[in-house]
Amino acid sequence: MRTFILRARKSSTSPSFDLNDLPNAGNMQIAAACVINALWVSNNVRQDTEIHVVLEGPPTPPRTVTFVGKDIQGLPFDERGVAWLVQKALKKAFGIAKADVKQVSPGITVSSSSFESLVKYHAEKGPVYYLHGKGKDIRETDFAENVTFVFGDYIGMPAKSESFLENAGAERLSIGPETLFASQCVTIVHNEMDRR
Repeated sequence: MRTFILRARKSSTSPSFDLNDLPNAGNMQIAAACVINALWVSNNVRQDTEIHVVLEGPPTPPRTVTFVGKDIQGLPFDERGVAWLVQKALKKAFGIAKADVKQVSPGITVSSSSFESLVKYHAEKGPVYYLHGKGKDIRETDFAENVTFVFGDYIGMPAKSESFLENAGAERLSIGPETLFASQCVTIVHNEMDRR
């Protein structure tokens, strides 16, 4: 399984955001684009991939919306459509207890899992890589079958999170010389792994 964990530090945790104004929902369009690029290929959804979107904007962070490719039915391939699913998940998450996971629709769940708890969980299952400009070149890396990639949105990771990732055993991994959009990073990681 390929797992992606996106930390969306400003994306809204309220379901009342305007689907026609995603930038004002903490740039929700970035999270939606990452989901699309993580799961869609031409005319199909990847069966070997899941993505956790950790929303950390106001008013009730964190909220983690998880999309599991092999279980999803009817995933939209546009940002507004995916944002609508996130909005639906946030409505389900109202008053959610810390340990609860609620089903939103097939292949989509919502929880109050934190970024740190997700990373720790996946680090126990297999290798974790942190996408970072100063990491090891992805083309010089061999991957296990089950692997997790951690990345941030346009804000990036705070210093304490970088220390946490290092202590959790996450290896820094570079996908190239240019700084790219988060959603582009997902596509490049998939391409590198597809070619092996």
